[in-house]
Amino acid sequence: MNTNRNTNQTKKYILIALIALMFVISILFPFVNNSTLATTSYNEKNPSVSLNMAPPSAATVIYAKDGEVIGKIYNSQESAYQYMQNPTEQGQSILYHLINVPPYSSNPTILSIATKLKTYLLKLFKNNNVISSTDYNQAINNVGQPYFQVLHTPYFTEYVIRKLYQKYQKYLLTGGLKVYTTVSPYWNTVAQNIVTQDVAKYTLPYGASDAALVADNPTNGQIIAMVGGPNYQQNQINMADVPRHQGSSMKPLIYIKAFEMGYSPKTMIDDAPVCFGSGSNAYCPTDYGGQTKGWMSITQAINQSINIPAIKMFNRIGYQNGLNTLLSEGIKLNTKRYYGLPLILGDTGVPVVRMVGAYNALNNGGYYAQSTPFLKIVYNGKTLYNSANVQRKRILQANPVAEMDTLLGDTAMKQPMYGPETYYFSIQGRPYGSKDGTTNGPKGITVYEFIPQVTVGVWAGNANDSLISPNAVGAFETGPFAHSFIMDYIKEKNLPVVNYPTPVYPQLTSTTATIP
Repeated sequence: MNTNRNTNQTKKYILIALIALMFVISILFPFVNNSTLATTSYNEKNPSVSLNMAPPSAATVIYAKDGEVIGKIYNSQESAYQYMQNPTEQGQSILYHLINVPPYSSNPTILSIATKLKTYLLKLFKNNNVISSTDYNQAINNVGQPYFQVLHTPYFTEYVIRKLYQKYQKYLLTGGLKVYTTVSPYWNTVAQNIVTQDVAKYTLPYGASDAALVADNPTNGQIIAMVGGPNYQQNQINMADVPRHQGSSMKPLIYIKAFEMGYSPKTMIDDAPVCFGSGSNAYCPTDYGGQTKGWMSITQAINQSINIPAIKMFNRIGYQNGLNTLLSEGIKLNTKRYYGLPLILGDTGVPVVRMVGAYNALNNGGYYAQSTPFLKIVYNGKTLYNSANVQRKRILQANPVAEMDTLLGDTAMKQPMYGPETYYFSIQGRPYGSKDGTTNGPKGITVYEFIPQVTVGVWAGNANDSLISPNAVGAFETGPFAHSFIMDYIKEKNLPVVNYPTPVYPQLTSTTATIP
């Protein structure tokens, strides 16, 4: 008897859904530009109305660097066409199409009614286990989005679509927009395979189930590959573009200012306990493991990722100088907020893609090269953007960058901290640079590694920002990701060895020689 009752209730719910859907269709019908949402019942009631549509052309087409189409964006006619090709009276399909119908009218009353009916149907199906709570939460916010197809490089393609919405939204749905991007489908596949395999091998045992990898051409910031997770089908959140604390990976981006002010990799800093401020407001930084090491050079301090010297250096050069350096490198921060000295320890959220762009400046002699996905954007024959017309802008002095490159490629100075794991930092005896980081918690681990032809950044953690194992270290767990990509890149492209400029070290003074 209970089975019959449940069957009758289900039929009632589907009938209510059908009635509600037909009401929405009747309201929205005049606003669909001579195309409409159709059902079998509507056709039966209106046999004289022709609803035949040819498949519409994409309003925007997105291309990879090799010319392959990786994404398309359609206007409202495509949503109508998709609905008409799949008419059904099954509750789930009705719900699917209803929640994906963009609001075709700007009339607030019409939109209000449609939104309320959509919400009602979603709750109805969720409460009766037709859809999951996850599907409900995703669908309830899906209002007014155009129909788009992601055909390849999914994390990168959706990143491009978001960027287009920010600056070129008025062109997206009118037709004739062609977007030529920087991504290589081949190298993006290589990156995806590395992330998928290395998460299982290196980070999942430490409780980090998500990871991201971005690879740039350091000369111009053009994104070669972008992977935002180990499996796009399971998780569409692009962790390459989500702000996350970067840990000690932030240190070189601020230390470089010290070199511009006359300090040197040979400057000695006392790794001894210190507090800034007093009383309950005092800030007393600590080193990893809680043990201080005494006097050391900046080269040692950065390569062995010692915190107290970094804080002392940041305090010496001045907070505003350090902040301005980050801003010049393309790190977006709230200039009205005071981040404090922990900023040099990566104590604020920055996406991997932004960090890779900042490291490009360390890798290219000091020129601004924030990550970009665009080669060229053309609208009906008119060029809206052309990367070839972008002028290079120097943001860091050349000699301090050469000092930093030499420092970050000093494998011998890394060994006291990382031991044999420095294998993941050395690149066949080539000039290179690298810096890893572990965030507070820890909630994530990072590494940024580069040779003159490519800059690679990796983050690993959990998309929900939950804690990972306290034993996780960026060099050990994310180092293999970057190392594998760079080694594959060298081998496949048969890259020549390129040296960084030899730095000229400044004459140290009583001010710049030591920092107690």
